[in-house]
Amino acid sequence: MELVSNRPDYSGKLGDKRLERRAELLSNALANSRTSVVHKVTNSETEQKGFYRFLNNESFSEEQLTEALRSRCAANVGGRDVLVIQDSSSLGFSHLAGNIKENSGMGLVGNKKGLGFLSHVSLALDAHNETMLGFCDVQLWHRKEDKANNTTRVYKRQPIEDKESYKWIKASRQAKQRLSSANSIIIIEDREGDLYEQFCEIADERTYLIVRNRDDRRLIEGGTIKSCLGSVEASGCYSIPIIGDKRKDRIKRIARVEVKYVSVTIQNPQSVKTPGLPLSYRLNVVEAKEVGYSGKDAIYWRLLTTCEVGCLEQAVIIIKHYSQRWYIEQIFRLLKKKGYQLESSQLQTGWAIRKLFVMTLSGVLRVMQLYLAYGEESSQDIGEVFDEQETACLEAIQSNHLPQTAATSNPYDPNKLSWASWIIARLGGWKGNVKQKPPGPIIFKRGLDRFNRMFEGWKLAREMTRDVSKP
Repeated sequence: MELVSNRPDYSGKLGDKRLERRAELLSNALANSRTSVVHKVTNSETEQKGFYRFLNNESFSEEQLTEALRSRCAANVGGRDVLVIQDSSSLGFSHLAGNIKENSGMGLVGNKKGLGFLSHVSLALDAHNETMLGFCDVQLWHRKEDKANNTTRVYKRQPIEDKESYKWIKASRQAKQRLSSANSIIIIEDREGDLYEQFCEIADERTYLIVRNRDDRRLIEGGTIKSCLGSVEASGCYSIPIIGDKRKDRIKRIARVEVKYVSVTIQNPQSVKTPGLPLSYRLNVVEAKEVGYSGKDAIYWRLLTTCEVGCLEQAVIIIKHYSQRWYIEQIFRLLKKKGYQLESSQLQTGWAIRKLFVMTLSGVLRVMQLYLAYGEESSQDIGEVFDEQETACLEAIQSNHLPQTAATSNPYDPNKLSWASWIIARLGGWKGNVKQKPPGPIIFKRGLDRFNRMFEGWKLAREMTRDVSKP
């Protein structure tokens, strides 16, 4: 596992060195805090007021902060095969409606109700070792009116650029532009990204798509995607470990998945109004269907892809790439209630909270990097993540505060990030027993929060000891 730098460089992005310095200080505070609530990440009233003024400063925009994230991501992808995982989420602030100024960057997030804003985020990973490379696109918006008409004829006749679903194409174009130094780009999307326009406009010799099928599209060959798959024999089976999740009624198990694949030519739907698109488009379909299990969380994915699929091994790779959408789901989860608590922000304008959202993404990424390092004997050197003082504190914590037995001892090289990851997980509540399920991102978030508090106390104790020893 490799770790790369993901802390954004604000130099030249905000147009004012004082603002850029303030952005750097706030980013560091968020990365080392258990929350994104400003008064909880600051050490003094003066610092708190400074961060509030910074976030409410109208002389720079969330787009400038987003640009810093994009630039850092672009610097990490050179020569790599990159996965770009897109997804959307909403943040709700109806419980704080009385504190937030009207017309300040928030609006409807659902149909007819709900105050907040929406986000669409693109996370870049190394396709081979899952190294998190950063965010190549972040889009934030709010709805100004009811979206309940999205099934009406008027809505369906609108150009794709006027629809909210254009976010998928916009993010894909941004990925192609920003990640031009990558060897290849594979863009991964859920059902909402199943847009005919996107296949025609985005895919090329170095840019590929893997999109979960939403519409049972008609084929030039006759019939539909679903009927075509029904006539194809399974190519084989393989097993996938499923992590349990009570929130989604997902049962822990080893899923046995039956795999099919076929090449098809989809028709240009009548609803597509973009001029100049071809009447048909050739792509591959990969089906993953769990067998021997009938729960409502059973796997059943039909994936449309422009990647080559000529054998079972290539089909399995497509399925595995799609399953990595889990990472961006965890990033959204970390931003909310059990993570950085963005929905508890005390800021009074939506614009300020949206800026805070962008800046918090870097802290979330650090948690995910620790999660990915867990159990990896060949992880990055610890010195690239924790400095000498922090490493010394981790050693003290392991020696004095974490009971260890033969079954619950740290098995990793102290020079590797996996060693620190093990300690952070223990601080987060993981018991360290190999029979227990591996720690998840929320455990690492809790552990990092606790470590940061212990580190501050450890530094203070050392300073007091030095003072006492002076003649």
